[in-house]
Amino acid sequence: MNKYVKLILVVVATMGYLLVLRYIAPSREPYYILSIALIGYVAWLYGMATGLIAAMLLVPATYHIYNQFNVSTSYMAVASSPPYIALKILTAGAMGLLHNRIAILSKKETVQAEVNENLQKTLSEVREFGGIHSLCTSCKNIMNDDGTWEPIDTYLKEKTKAEFSHGICPECVRKYKTADGEPAE
Repeated sequence: MNKYVKLILVVVATMGYLLVLRYIAPSREPYYILSIALIGYVAWLYGMATGLIAAMLLVPATYHIYNQFNVSTSYMAVASSPPYIALKILTAGAMGLLHNRIAILSKKETVQAEVNENLQKTLSEVREFGGIHSLCTSCKNIMNDDGTWEPIDTYLKEKTKAEFSHGICPECVRKYKTADGEPAE
């Protein structure tokens, strides 16, 4: 979110808070949850440090704000009590930590999306070898797509990324030995 949009949102929330205190709070108490919500909102948008600063700035301003709007003394006592101030600080801390964790998760999701995109691109380049292919039972040549016959190693090299070397297996060595024990040529 743009820093100017964040600032405008905080200013609008603060003005809304002050309007509620001015016109609603004197007749219907308690509205101390609104300052906690405002601090939580600031911490959510800007992080824990800014939320804690907002909580600390609201503590000395509590008497001034509530006296200006003719709020009762019992409400002022609650709004400036140590447990209420601690609740403001805890709210700022919790919302700031939540904001930081969500930002970290967002960055990780972005990286994961890039990795997934690269993986999908790589997978799309992989050619799969499958289907039914005609193979000569004698010489083991394979029929190509255009109907010509070629050695199977050449065909597989063209269709896949496989590389081949040639040798003779022990079974074939025994099969093709001559009478004197030497392999046949």
